[in-house]
Amino acid sequence: MTEIWQWNTATTTAHIASGEISATEVTQAHLDRLDAVNPALNAVTNDVREDAVAKAAALDTTFAATGPIGPLHGVPITIKENIDVAGQVTPNGMPVFADLVAPSDSPLVAHLHAAGAVTIGRTNTPEMSYRWHTDNPLRGETKNPWSSNRTPGGSSGGAAAAVVSGIGTIAHGNDLGGSLRQPANCNGLATIRPTLGRVPSHNASAASGRSLSLQLMSTQGPLAREVADVRLGLEVMAQPSPRDPWHRDVPIGGRPVDGPIRVAATYGAEDIPTQQPVRDAIDAAAKHLADAGYEVEFVEPPALNEIRFGWQSLLATETSVTVLDQLLAVGSEDFSRAVTWMFEDNVVLDLAGYIAAYTRRGEILAAWTKFLDQYPIVLTPVSQEVPFAPNADASSKERFHEILRGHTALVAVNYLGLPAAAVPTTLTDDGPIGVQLIGRPFREDICLDAAQAIETRVGVMAEHLWAR
Repeated sequence: MTEIWQWNTATTTAHIASGEISATEVTQAHLDRLDAVNPALNAVTNDVREDAVAKAAALDTTFAATGPIGPLHGVPITIKENIDVAGQVTPNGMPVFADLVAPSDSPLVAHLHAAGAVTIGRTNTPEMSYRWHTDNPLRGETKNPWSSNRTPGGSSGGAAAAVVSGIGTIAHGNDLGGSLRQPANCNGLATIRPTLGRVPSHNASAASGRSLSLQLMSTQGPLAREVADVRLGLEVMAQPSPRDPWHRDVPIGGRPVDGPIRVAATYGAEDIPTQQPVRDAIDAAAKHLADAGYEVEFVEPPALNEIRFGWQSLLATETSVTVLDQLLAVGSEDFSRAVTWMFEDNVVLDLAGYIAAYTRRGEILAAWTKFLDQYPIVLTPVSQEVPFAPNADASSKERFHEILRGHTALVAVNYLGLPAAAVPTTLTDDGPIGVQLIGRPFREDICLDAAQAIETRVGVMAEHLWAR
């Protein structure tokens, strides 16, 4: 018999809408699951069950009088600890922010709650959400539920470990350098990194605004066990808000693409070796897409080797000018090492170099726009290596840069502001391996359609975890 916490969003809302089960009962089932698995995972780091139980009870009262309040009525979710939930702390993994209480909900949190979602916990993130492994001195380390040999990912590692384990059906995360897609890859989940401007973002608790690269390269989005839940989570999160000047109220979906849809597949940047399990994942995805009617060709996308340096140098230059000294003063040893290594190797630019870097970004984006006109989907690895061991990204400068090089296709999406879905395709002894599907601006629907075609043929990867 399927447990309540194993239900997807559609099943959950259908049972509540039929009156077979209450939002309170669903919430309690997920809280019981949290109690059962979270002590070993440390994925949920701020237990907000009192608020959750009260919200669920209020939803049940409303349901009895007028029916469901929205498409997520009674659906348990988690919210990462780096965006604002009114009355709760937004520490972002930093002891110095342990008592930073949010005065209001971030826009997407308000949208999720208005749709009827019930936040049952806040999830862990590395310090300042700045690493690809989730650990910090305030909350501790999150474990990967598949294997102690692999990281849960970062920075949305807590979100990913929670939702794949059955704590909530949809998890919130965000993505500046792969922080949705890399944890999805490490945990066997689906996700969408939306186009810049798709999901509104604002933290009233923030002391100041963000630098230009953070504005251009960071987006908010959902993680879930199934593509359909990712799609619904995105639709809710993407509702308009005047608090984000980048937000565009563009429908999710556009003109039909003449078929068969062409897919440009690649094993990754040619100057970096791609491990065999990752190549196998790409081959599996290519086969599944071809079986679904897509036209798959192996073609190298534009400037892939150059993109990694562009992403790194813009972030490094702006951070070094704005907040680097403050970060190093309050961060842990592991955090400080990773940040320092990020800014080495002549990536901090002078003014002329900085202007030239943004100019070059525009040129590369134009080349990708033309490429995506030919190939509406680009199939790439999430990383060109399998998920690394916990804390490997802070183990040595050489290992840090090895991991960064492997993430070339991952950070390309952030650098260019494009949407990309991630979905698992294969299962190894240590856990799943997935791929990413990059699409045209504001065509998350095409990315998710391709992800759904793969999931239909692979199945829901989390079910293998539960069967262990």
